[in-house]
Amino acid sequence: MKKMNSSYRLQVIKEVAQKRQMKSTDDPMARHISELLECHHGSPIKTSPTFSDNHYDDHIGGWVSDLWGQTK
Repeated sequence: MKKMNSSYRLQVIKEVAQKRQMKSTDDPMARHISELLECHHGSPIKTSPTFSDNHYDDHIGGWVSDLWGQTK
């Protein structure tokens, strides 16, 4: 087996550390994003979670603030 290039090895270590950090966070939005990044591209995206003052809108394909349009 060939020895890994040092820059490639450092890149792999960095990616593993970032994945562990994302999984250990208490932020539900960050966890949801990390799950989306790790999922297979062929599988459908789960749109059930809601976050504080935000919801996912399938029509626009993204997150929308629930406070949009409210007068202050």
